[in-house]
Amino acid sequence: MFMGVSVWTFLRSETGEIFPVAQRALDDFLANTGRLAADEEGFVRCVQVIVNLENRHVVEILRVGFFQYRALVDGRIDPEHSREVMATVHEAAFGWLQLTKPPPGVVDAECKFAKRRFQHMSTWKPTQGELSKLRSLVNRKAGREIM
Repeated sequence: MFMGVSVWTFLRSETGEIFPVAQRALDDFLANTGRLAADEEGFVRCVQVIVNLENRHVVEILRVGFFQYRALVDGRIDPEHSREVMATVHEAAFGWLQLTKPPPGVVDAECKFAKRRFQHMSTWKPTQGELSKLRSLVNRKAGREIM
């Protein structure tokens, strides 16, 4: 019996348009060795669907993530935006580790705001139409209704 996990990657080229793409193409883009076309807002928006496999058949969907990366005009990842996102990750993950306590009556919410900023910078929310298109693509790839 073969058991495993697979990642299926899809791109959103423009509002309502979602299509499968090789994980390698996204990996190359993220490593700044490849190029992907950005949408009208300057983002490469992707969907990653992580599925659980048994005997090479999809058993269940483990997770669906909607990620976005700012791209330069030539289709490469924007390194400055990536640095901003990474700085926000640090604040969101470790912001609560402060050496000093806030003054009485002040709520220490920097960490929560950083998490929200990170979420806003790195993820996107699909429309109902995009979810429907994704569902169709995933079910077709799975060979049955799984999503």
